[in-house]
Amino acid sequence: EGGAPLPRFSAESFDMIVLDPPCSAMGLRPRLKLDTALSDLETAPSYQRSMIHNAVHLLKVGGRMTFSTCTLSVEENEANVAFLLRAFPCMVLAE
Repeated sequence: EGGAPLPRFSAESFDMIVLDPPCSAMGLRPRLKLDTALSDLETAPSYQRSMIHNAVHLLKVGGRMTFSTCTLSVEENEANVAFLLRAFPCMVLAE
């Protein structure tokens, strides 16, 4: 808020993207109390998917993307990777 406007990038601008979207942070330790609302847990995956969508369009053909979260949630990890592979057939898992 109040900062400089974010730069706009053209499609296929980046060779590599590290996408570390906001998440529920359920994998952080030590945590004695979870301050995250249930609604945040439910909406995080769809918010992350919109970020995945934008990131793929910014990635050059043949580029690499790393998707990383600090949560243990299947919906925010494995399910988002499955979404990415279904929605963007040009993307493959690196071995």
